[in-house]
Amino acid sequence: MFRNFVIIITLAAILFSAALSSAAVSPFEGYTLYSPNLSNNTYLVNMGGSIAHSWYNSKRGGYSVYLLENGHIVRPASPNMTYLNGGGSAGLVQELDISGSLVWEFEYNTTQHLTHHDIEPIPNGNVLAIAWEVKTAAQAVQAGRNTALVMWPDHVIEIQPNGSGGGSIVWEWHVWDHLVQDYDPAKDNYGVVGDHPELLDINMPLGGIGGPGSADWLHLNGIDYNEEFDQIILSSHFTDEFYIIDHSTTIEEAAGHSGGSSGMGGDILYRWGSPENYDRTGAEYFDVIHCSVWIAEGYPGEGNILTFNNGEGTHISEIVELTPPVDAAGHYSIEPNSAFAPENPTWVYSAGTGFYSNHLGSCQRLPNGNTLICESTSGDMFEADSMSNVVWNYNTSYEIARCLRYGLNYPGIEAIFPNAVKGKADLLPEMEMTVYPNPFNQRLTLEFTLQEAGEVSVIVYDSMGREIAALGLGHWASGKHSVVWDADGVGSGVYFIRLVAIGRWPVAKKVVLLK
Repeated sequence: MFRNFVIIITLAAILFSAALSSAAVSPFEGYTLYSPNLSNNTYLVNMGGSIAHSWYNSKRGGYSVYLLENGHIVRPASPNMTYLNGGGSAGLVQELDISGSLVWEFEYNTTQHLTHHDIEPIPNGNVLAIAWEVKTAAQAVQAGRNTALVMWPDHVIEIQPNGSGGGSIVWEWHVWDHLVQDYDPAKDNYGVVGDHPELLDINMPLGGIGGPGSADWLHLNGIDYNEEFDQIILSSHFTDEFYIIDHSTTIEEAAGHSGGSSGMGGDILYRWGSPENYDRTGAEYFDVIHCSVWIAEGYPGEGNILTFNNGEGTHISEIVELTPPVDAAGHYSIEPNSAFAPENPTWVYSAGTGFYSNHLGSCQRLPNGNTLICESTSGDMFEADSMSNVVWNYNTSYEIARCLRYGLNYPGIEAIFPNAVKGKADLLPEMEMTVYPNPFNQRLTLEFTLQEAGEVSVIVYDSMGREIAALGLGHWASGKHSVVWDADGVGSGVYFIRLVAIGRWPVAKKVVLLK
């Protein structure tokens, strides 16, 4: 059921702290995965805050990244040029192996459509992705929009790798097929908005005004999958709601109002956050949301929904847990002329003015009942228990959209760290690295020995944690190795050389460049 893995966290070890309350639940042992925004790099950090493994790709990504059971990662990325440009733009979905080599890549990037924001790997080996499609002002008016504006409504595609380095779309769902409006009774989709909570009012305001991406109507930013019910959840920045749809439909059923396990085709099964959007009475709860996800089976709160509420107006963010009105078959109930239940959340984490991210943000329930949270704009990732005690914290100077933690027994972790000591995420065999001369004025030599062949990365960072050079990325043979950093064009200062090899404790050396 749901995502049966455990989540991830952030970048180059700049600050790390752990605070344990006597009443707090201990942190959940594992490795945290994350990518800095608009970065070429993805990182796994251990519980001690050290980078235990990293991936590099020439295409920038960073919004989200997921670790597969074979130790590979799946990530959204950007091609060299995109035809549509808005917040969270992507255009590519990639799978990279343990060494960072490309396994397959799918491009969805034309003048008419573009993937953006989040993706979601699902158990059948396919990947779900959020995308925009372009509708002209004339098409918007024809559909019942009361202003003649170009619109970029969202849709979801399911990508199946083809085994030859690419992929194909095998399922899709379009917001544009599930609209209602009470502006013009001559339109085919005319109806009283309040009578149709399963449809989206096309006259809900556009989110942007002018500039790239201003046609981005809903700005969907998160997607998650429920394996038990075969359902998808989507979070919307501009409507302050999340939506659940049926994935068990055919493509034809997903475009209509019947079929699938729900019997409702592609219509909205459940929504929460702003009853006013479907003309029902009730208070708007969210003020910009991200990362609506189900709590996995067997975890405290299983089947509930977690959402990052940014709190843009109050400058106070919170994590919200909801118990949806769903039965054992995945059907959601709603009372006539009422808003979807519940009226209030089941649990909320908030630290007042000390916790705020005006955009982005992520949350994940861990098996021990704690919640992993990413305060994205500050680069702060932390684990809080049910009493809001922070029991693990890791901070970088980078903005990161998401983090996920994977437990020590997750197959993907075992694939990357075959020699790791079980039961502790910060116990790995040690490795030595020698650097000389130090200080140096242009060329620095690094020497290290591998006891066995494996994947290795050698990265140079400046004192702010920014990557300066990648000296070695890929598969290395066993034995003694020597790498030279030619710092021509790099200014004087303090730098850090980080050596990471699969299954070994990462090492770092501080070096001084004097010119």
